[in-house]
Amino acid sequence: MTDEASLVFRPPREPRPIFAGTAAHRFPELRGPRVYLDRLRVHHLDLASRVIEADDGKIYLPDLLIMSMMQRSYGLVEAVIDCVDGYNLAAAAPLLRIQLDTLVRACYVAHHPLADEVVTALLEGTEFRRMKDVDGKSLTDARLIELATPHHSWLPPVYKETSGWVHLSVNHLSVAWQVTGDQFNFGLPLPPDVVPGKLWLELLEAMTKATEELFGYVELWESRKGLPLGQARGWPDAEPEPSGG
Repeated sequence: MTDEASLVFRPPREPRPIFAGTAAHRFPELRGPRVYLDRLRVHHLDLASRVIEADDGKIYLPDLLIMSMMQRSYGLVEAVIDCVDGYNLAAAAPLLRIQLDTLVRACYVAHHPLADEVVTALLEGTEFRRMKDVDGKSLTDARLIELATPHHSWLPPVYKETSGWVHLSVNHLSVAWQVTGDQFNFGLPLPPDVVPGKLWLELLEAMTKATEELFGYVELWESRKGLPLGQARGWPDAEPEPSGG
């Protein structure tokens, strides 16, 4: 590896500063939630290390899935922070939708009696939608949402709303054009004053909730890793350490 290749653009443990002109600077109510989400970003590193080190560092099939979910989640959280900072709603909302996608799959695997079989199927290239649950139903996104809802009652409406940002829809039309009387206004890129602070706050809070609840499943595996069925070990407090800001 060359010295250039080993350079880190943004060291992962460094807090992401709130610059003048960004959304959390423009809307003060976003500052706390944005800083806390950044702390969750950093906490991915500590939680992943704990899971890898559990049971003397032995690696099991669920570890492969858990670590891929953690890597994906870290990237999504970091990207959402960047998108909120830059008023990029067209990217931020789909990224939240992807995090929900991770959460419902973690929920399914955590409640599956034979998690190893799910991971093995994934390693063999079988997509979730090609698998079937214990009732013989295909694991489509709709089915995964249905199965996750008893554990995450807040999820369905958020999933539905963010799905509208994945596919070109009325969401994009309503944000792209602002109507004042008989005047149509359009800005490219999206002007910062179009999206209210309340919407950014809801997005940050939903991303935070999805990430925290994903961590819950990761901690559940940490507590059971390498132990006989029905046994569990204690684990450290999940509260992330302050990262400043």
